[in-house]
Amino acid sequence: MTSAITPPPDILAWNADVSSMGKVLFARMATHGRLRQLHLLVVLEDCGSIVRAAAQLHMSQSAATQALAEFERVVGMRLFDRHARGIRPTPAGHALTSAARSAMAGLAEAAESLAAIRQGAATALRLGAIPAAAYALVSGLLGSFYATHPNVHLELQEDTGARLLPLLTAGGLDAVFCRAPQSLPEGFVFEPLLDDDVVIVAAANHVLAGRPHLPLGALTGMRWILPVMNIQLREIFETQVLGVLRDAQWFPVSTLSLPVLEGLLQQPHAVSLLPRSILAGLQTSSRVCRLDVDLWAPLAPLGVAYLQASPPMLLQALLAPARQARVLVGVPGT
Repeated sequence: MTSAITPPPDILAWNADVSSMGKVLFARMATHGRLRQLHLLVVLEDCGSIVRAAAQLHMSQSAATQALAEFERVVGMRLFDRHARGIRPTPAGHALTSAARSAMAGLAEAAESLAAIRQGAATALRLGAIPAAAYALVSGLLGSFYATHPNVHLELQEDTGARLLPLLTAGGLDAVFCRAPQSLPEGFVFEPLLDDDVVIVAAANHVLAGRPHLPLGALTGMRWILPVMNIQLREIFETQVLGVLRDAQWFPVSTLSLPVLEGLLQQPHAVSLLPRSILAGLQTSSRVCRLDVDLWAPLAPLGVAYLQASPPMLLQALLAPARQARVLVGVPGT
């Protein structure tokens, strides 16, 4: 039986002091800070010059200098160092500017939703989707949805599930179309909508194109285009492919982008793993084909995660065709 390691008292006291100071600084910024100052921090870091930042924000140089000085007084720290060719953020300034950048991006998205509602959109639905789900699920659902809901403003953010699911649980998204996650916080559910597995793709003129029933070992000497880290497709490459092809070579790039993947597959001997659900998206150009390789690699199903207690009615309407299709094919549990 192992015992928990207790930090030394001085470390605990230091952590408590940091937490207390953080609360004080947040209270100061909430009380005395202004949105324009946050915007100024972002532009200052991007421009590296008070003169250029002031011009971009349509402020005088003295007003920009004063606004920065006021904010530095609020937090009690220098946020930018001045040097001969301009300014650069201090560690404190960089930390605060990163947070300000995220806040401004969120406000910009909210402004787009407000503008759409003001111009006639009934409401907004905020969705996230991994690339496979965006192609295989969301794109097919939008046609029928807008046939009956023409005035709904829909925001779709495409990224990895690891980045999108925290936005969902924090309230920044109404739903995330992704693969079944290992776990979700209490109150959130994942609804599977489409089963999926892995195929191997290559250029249509690849030396192995059209050959039937290839063993995985037949791909010896091929050069792989890797999926990005921390997704299931990458795990399958590292376990199943490298388990057989221990000397496999790959390009020094990993990508989720279908256009980039299609272009790289035209390189000699290039191959890649791909979810079957988005294979059709690459085959439309006739430049890519599926190799008939004996590989059994099921993927977690594609579906949607949302807050179970209060899913938006618009989300229910969007999901209706996918739910009906899953019932028609007799998927267990539907």
